[in-house]
Amino acid sequence: MKSAARQLARLACALSLTAALIPAQAAASPDATRAVVKAIEAKDCVAAVRELNQALAGGTAEALMLGGAMFEQGLCLKPNLERAVRLYMRAADLGGVGARARLTALYASPAAGPDKGAALWWALQAGLPLPAACVVAPGSRADAEAFAKVLTAWPAGQLDACVHVSGLLAVLDADFTIQAAEDAGDGVALDYQPAQGKLNVAYAQLQQEGKELRARITQAGGSMQMQGYANDPSADQLRAKQAEVARGELATQVERVARDALVRFPRPAQVDAGWRIRLRVDGMRSH
Repeated sequence: MKSAARQLARLACALSLTAALIPAQAAASPDATRAVVKAIEAKDCVAAVRELNQALAGGTAEALMLGGAMFEQGLCLKPNLERAVRLYMRAADLGGVGARARLTALYASPAAGPDKGAALWWALQAGLPLPAACVVAPGSRADAEAFAKVLTAWPAGQLDACVHVSGLLAVLDADFTIQAAEDAGDGVALDYQPAQGKLNVAYAQLQQEGKELRARITQAGGSMQMQGYANDPSADQLRAKQAEVARGELATQVERVARDALVRFPRPAQVDAGWRIRLRVDGMRSH
């Protein structure tokens, strides 16, 4: 339940960031979705369901995704994965950012079945940075029979491994802006080696001398070492420090989401030892 509450909080945060970006015809959506979240936070499920129905009547992607999350997680509603799927699909049709990733995660989750073929298909639709072995040629994705034929021809264990990676990437992609990258740049770097179950989250950190070091958070819960500045920092140092703090907070969120995902999508027995997922996380998604 705590994990579900954190997911809702992250979704609500992302939704609130887009109020100024939503077209005029959907201007009521941010207030409507905020009202739902506020009711849930107040543990007033009667109000939450009432506000959700009003938000869904607007038919916006934001409301549909929030409704899907509530049905998926059982937040003030009886869990109903079929209704969650329908709402996420409608959101995806409307261009809802993260809707395809949420469908991937739902289908990849052992708690939902899973439907491995559907999970991988949606992962490809979402454009997740999958290992090359998990990518099906576009020509085989348009036809269900051709797609299934490709998957059945794979070596034993490959589909399970691809679904595991798809689930983890989907959860991250639903909440954060991610892309395949070797270095964190101004964001946060995630390095995952599925076969070893090893996951590191890191970000560039400035020392007083202006040199960089890597502050790491490991799955095991390693500590972060923060370096101070001179007693009288310059304006540039203050701005750098503020950016560093923001990166540290983002890194903590990414590590928490990734850790939860590793629990949600258990690592299968057969994973290619050569797979290594390197990502850059630039920030929270704006839905």
